Amino acid sequence: MHKPTWRVISILNYISRQGKAGLVECASAIDIPVGTIYPILQTLSDVGYLNYDSQTRQYSIGLDFFLAGSRYAAIDNGYSSMSRILSDAAGRCGGETVHLARLDGGNVLYLMKIESTCSVRTYSSVGISLPAYGTALGKALLSDLDERQVMELYPDGLKPITENTITSFDVLFSQLDDVRRCGFAYEREESNYDVACVAMPLRVDGRVMAAISVAMPVFRYSVTKKNTIENELAGIRDSIEAILPYMLGNMAKGGYDGKSNT
Repeated sequence: MHKPTWRVISILNYISRQGKAGLVECASAIDIPVGTIYPILQTLSDVGYLNYDSQTRQYSIGLDFFLAGSRYAAIDNGYSSMSRILSDAAGRCGGETVHLARLDGGNVLYLMKIESTCSVRTYSSVGISLPAYGTALGKALLSDLDERQVMELYPDGLKPITENTITSFDVLFSQLDDVRRCGFAYEREESNYDVACVAMPLRVDGRVMAAISVAMPVFRYSVTKKNTIENELAGIRDSIEAILPYMLGNMAKGGYDGKSNT
């Protein structure tokens, strides 16, 4: 691996996920000396890939980096086909929010979102990450791992996000067994209050490489809604799994390495 290139990519990925970050924070998080990372940050700012706020002394993603991502989305690499499938599915699920995500270490990384058409909707954002054990998407993604692999992802234990978050490995393992048995994962106010979610793992060559979910406010969740969502997700599974290798590229060739499924 070319170390200077790896540093640039690591910086962009870190700031993208954090939203904003300062010089020392970046250096510490990525384990790069301050004197080494500073000129990289300055260069990325000069070319528009980062913005620098002189008042807060923090960096954030710049316009040119955003535009590069937008150009990626415009290419016929599976993104547009995936978007159409997810949008149609969202409509058939009552206009609820649909997400596509993958596992990034012990976190769920949101890759795509179809916004709800309802006046009351759930909040989320592409690019953010949440602990996988606290989300339906994450449980779907973790269902491919054994107990040892899951515990390695969370050496400090399961920290609560809300008062409903799973904090017991035994409970989590029981729920992951349920996902393997029935093919779906569930969440009710575990990562966000007033939000319920149904998720399904997506496989490439027999291995879970991503997951799709439908999220909604708790007051719109019911057994009937749950059954509708499960039937819809099952109905589009084959189409999505056929597109995933083209959309996610080398991710489909990767696997669990104790750190990430990328």
